[in-house]
Amino acid sequence: MNVIFHIDETDKWPTVLSNIKHMVDWYQKTGTQGDIELLINGEAVEQTVKTANINLNDIHAPNVNIVVCNNSLTQRHISNDDLQEVTSIAPVGVVELALKQQQGYSYIKP
Repeated sequence: MNVIFHIDETDKWPTVLSNIKHMVDWYQKTGTQGDIELLINGEAVEQTVKTANINLNDIHAPNVNIVVCNNSLTQRHISNDDLQEVTSIAPVGVVELALKQQQGYSYIKP
């Protein structure tokens, strides 16, 4: 079971982090196989920098991919070098969402 979580609002961080932790725990307890992706765009990208109070290592796992929208970074003048190391970059966040849904990922937006 593959899932993509989407966050674009800063105030949703506690919820999305909790949701992902619960999903990872459930995968482990049930032996469920699959990937979890967190796609971050809009104002939420501001919490992906190294100096942010959100630590993305808390949810990083072998089957969890943390992807940041390059367009959102560019709009906010955030350099890729400023991002936490567990992140990767998608050129266009909405295209990443559409591609994952086309690949059968379930979409969750807290």
